[in-house]
Amino acid sequence: MKTTSCPKRFFSLLLLGFFLLTQGFALSSCSVIQRAERAPLTVARYGGGGRKSSLDIVQNFPFRAPGSPEERALADWLKAELERLGLQVEMQSFQVGGKSSQNVLATIKGKGLKPAESQEDEQMAKSAEMQHPADLEGRRIILGAHYDTLYSRAQAEEKDQEAQAAEVDEEGNPVASDPNLPKLAQSDGIDDNAAALGVLLQTARLLAARPAAYDVTIAFFGAGHADFAGAQFAADQLSPAERGKIDALVVLDSIYAGDKVYAHAGQNSVESGEKKKYALRRKLYECTDVYYDNLLLTRNGFALYTNQAGCEKDLAGVGNCIYREWTEKRSDHSPFDQLGIPVVFFDSGDYDIEQCDSPVKESNDPFFASVNGMIAGNGFDSSDRLLNYFVSEKQQKNRDRFGRSEETSPLSEERQSVAAESSQDDYLSEADRLEIRINNLAFILEQLCRNVPPGTVAKGAKELS
Repeated sequence: MKTTSCPKRFFSLLLLGFFLLTQGFALSSCSVIQRAERAPLTVARYGGGGRKSSLDIVQNFPFRAPGSPEERALADWLKAELERLGLQVEMQSFQVGGKSSQNVLATIKGKGLKPAESQEDEQMAKSAEMQHPADLEGRRIILGAHYDTLYSRAQAEEKDQEAQAAEVDEEGNPVASDPNLPKLAQSDGIDDNAAALGVLLQTARLLAARPAAYDVTIAFFGAGHADFAGAQFAADQLSPAERGKIDALVVLDSIYAGDKVYAHAGQNSVESGEKKKYALRRKLYECTDVYYDNLLLTRNGFALYTNQAGCEKDLAGVGNCIYREWTEKRSDHSPFDQLGIPVVFFDSGDYDIEQCDSPVKESNDPFFASVNGMIAGNGFDSSDRLLNYFVSEKQQKNRDRFGRSEETSPLSEERQSVAAESSQDDYLSEADRLEIRINNLAFILEQLCRNVPPGTVAKGAKELS
């Protein structure tokens, strides 16, 4: 018995060693997999650069009415920021109300597109835009937002005085104004539209460092509050050939203070009944794909919605149609929408309405009830007020503990360096709404510019078999 137990014991030890070795390899492999799964947490963790840009704008240019010296000063500042990235900048001047305004434009040259060598989808291969390789030259995406505010400082102060004079009791006697109602002279346009400018500047930094396949034009439109005069002028300058090269015009407007962030297609994508023009909504769907594929809600606490009201609207030129995936709101995208260019429009609010004639508010929060939930263009549109209201979890804890909020200045270098590796809970406790919305929208826009049309590949990219 003793002579036979040694081989068995040796064999058992050998099996145990092999088991431990394989388990060790499995554990090691598992840890590698876990690290690989954790890596995507870095998605859209850009730190406070875009946030800082927005705050710099409102602190240095709080009143920038169309055609005003302050609007021109901000245009020069935006030009300098783009040139700092090594970009060539065009100042596109135009007249509005007897005053001069300007668009600030910079194009980041892309790598280019070419037809894919293999086509799994025959119908996709026959797509009209893929018929001729020459049609792929100079394909472009425009990313834009207006940079002006509704009022100058003098106009805001005058409006405040008029509002105060209008406050009387039932007998017509003047009454003291409500101290809780913010004054227009306290506003600085962080919602309308400095937060959107922060998105564009952050996106420009990303694309300047690593160009996409598309040529991408960053467009800061002047005089947006003068019936979108800057956007209209830019659209009017496009030749038919140039229009045909634009795969999408993306515009952001008031993306900070509203309850939810929405992406919409243009009204040119709407047909009667429940029909829609898919080709004019493709870029909208690509934006939502980027959002879902990268789990931005799970990883970063950022939610992106599309209008799913589903009620029936009577749209001019179309007739009765379903109010879904588009908005009636007019903004700087409207002149391009009218030209038939594919549009993606981002704003914030709440499109979950029961009836189509119900107003779409920016916010249903009772805090904004005195302005009927419409924040842009009134005294609530103030960085001090909104930053103090939309505080991060960590800022709120400090406020509860010490009776004050954290500094609202840009994040420290140390904070930025750990943002990418922090867990979701840690990240959300540190980052406020402004940073989260700016960074995640910049990520979506950057990825949209890298997403090539069906049947093509980026030049220099290896085609997957």
